[in-house]
Amino acid sequence: MKKLMLCLLAFTGLNANVALAEETSVPEFATIFQLSTKDQSSVAAAFTKFAQSDCRKNLPTAIRIMNENYNGADETTHSVIWNFADAADMSSTFGALRECRAWADTFNTLSKSVEWQSQQLVRTLATGGDYTKDTVYTVWQTNVSDEAAYVKAYKKLMAAQTKNGLVNGAWGLWRVQGGATSEVTHIAFAGAANLETLLATSNPSKAFLTFQREVAGIRSVHTMNINIVLADL
Repeated sequence: MKKLMLCLLAFTGLNANVALAEETSVPEFATIFQLSTKDQSSVAAAFTKFAQSDCRKNLPTAIRIMNENYNGADETTHSVIWNFADAADMSSTFGALRECRAWADTFNTLSKSVEWQSQQLVRTLATGGDYTKDTVYTVWQTNVSDEAAYVKAYKKLMAAQTKNGLVNGAWGLWRVQGGATSEVTHIAFAGAANLETLLATSNPSKAFLTFQREVAGIRSVHTMNINIVLADL
């Protein structure tokens, strides 16, 4: 637990020139903390109480809790995503938590009912859409050996998918800036308003099959999950 708190307080001084898509709500940076719990109600209650505090209301971040519903054999049950418009907001947020009694109380409560699995810092490389309108996502954890070529192919794919109405929610590609492994260097996601909409366009399109051929030599997929939004705080 102490290790997690140190991670929360350490993400400062980052900067990058990232080309983001126009009219998108997906922020430039996010930190993802994955956990396992058998007591979802206690976790939700702890974060809900924190969200009502003056400390939380003054933090320049959007917090989203994801329920890892369909993730194979992974022991993770939830992901807590802290979104930041830029590195300055991230530094400000985790700096403020040092003086935040409400967060200390929340962290102490969580320590009794969760097991932390991983921590990642991600940077947005390409994105589109409004993630605040989505309730469910398909998430691809991948290993990419040629980022520039992959981003180019990915943007071309998503332009075609959006034009053909096959992507109706937010989509994005993250580089794992901190916490990358030999298996996962990049994370892609595509959202939808509900599960029915997400599954309605699950058959591979021509553009997607072309994309798979183009990136076959530079990308391998580690996992493909379906996650559902539990709460926005």
